[in-house]
Amino acid sequence: GRRRCDALRGAWPGAMRLRAAAVVAALAVLRHVVEAKPKDKKPKKEYLCPTCQSVAHLLVKLRKSDRSGNTTSEVVKELIEKKDTQVCTEDHFKFYADRLEPKLDAAKMAKKCKDIIPDNPNYKSASDVLNALVSKKPRSDIAKIMCQDSGKCDKLWQKSDEPWQKKEL
Repeated sequence: GRRRCDALRGAWPGAMRLRAAAVVAALAVLRHVVEAKPKDKKPKKEYLCPTCQSVAHLLVKLRKSDRSGNTTSEVVKELIEKKDTQVCTEDHFKFYADRLEPKLDAAKMAKKCKDIIPDNPNYKSASDVLNALVSKKPRSDIAKIMCQDSGKCDKLWQKSDEPWQKKEL
């Protein structure tokens, strides 16, 4: 048995070296792919964070401007249920898109909005935002829950960065 074990031991270093070389080559290729930067492309506009903060502002604005006579809870649930027609519209986002630096595309913001607002007010994921809106928490609290706590934004805008603070274009 001893001779067979020595023969196997001799075979391993070669196989291991081959495997290690393959792993190193694969990692080198992967690193090149990950680090490769597209040439002469404009920097990709970041939509998620500015859209999220705009959505938070818009939800509070729409909640405050509601004159239906419904309870705040009903108003907020309806905004979430009918987000495609009442909140996430290109018309609503044109105001924000035109005031952001760099300017963003209102249609793309409206599309992202649909991903940001939960599909159903009864979802567990919607409860924090829903409760904050219903209890009339300030927009900064809504933005923190929707955008920062969820990881959509690293940090929220300073007052001077908020697009709704810009009166004229």
